[in-house]
Amino acid sequence: MRVIIINGGAGVGKDKVVKIFRDISGLRIKNFSSVDKVKNISEICFGWNGKKNEKSRKFLSEIKRIWTEFNDGPNNDILNKIDIDTKYCLEKNKDIRKNVYFLHIREPEEIAKIQKIYGDNCITLIIKKDVELHPNNSSDQNVNNYEYQYTIDNNKSLEKLKENVKQFLKDIKL
Repeated sequence: MRVIIINGGAGVGKDKVVKIFRDISGLRIKNFSSVDKVKNISEICFGWNGKKNEKSRKFLSEIKRIWTEFNDGPNNDILNKIDIDTKYCLEKNKDIRKNVYFLHIREPEEIAKIQKIYGDNCITLIIKKDVELHPNNSSDQNVNNYEYQYTIDNNKSLEKLKENVKQFLKDIKL
């Protein structure tokens, strides 16, 4: 089992990288975000329409921040998802060594918590792309304030991105 914490600003292609990784790796890939449940709650309880703009990004960031301060809920949600999935694989006699969990986590202190839990089985990855954004929330503003182990550049063609993901796959020896 491998955990890859993936990060990058809005619109840099994080989900595209995960899709390419899934397509070329032959591994069992799961893609979770620390804000998934915040989004669900915000739709149900607060009428968020699912659209991402500066106002909604700030709102989601603040909800996540408050929930994190209260009981570390967003990280516990991710840990629970991984635990449930791992148990499912074991019950079905699947080789969990082929499981790769991509975790979308923005905040450096939250990345550090997960990296500490999974130790050597955890890799940090940032996706870089020249995008003109001026985020108005602390989650997006602090994306670059972490020392990531790997970087994938997404400033060129789709073919070049695929090459970069293939190289990353080789680099992490999966």
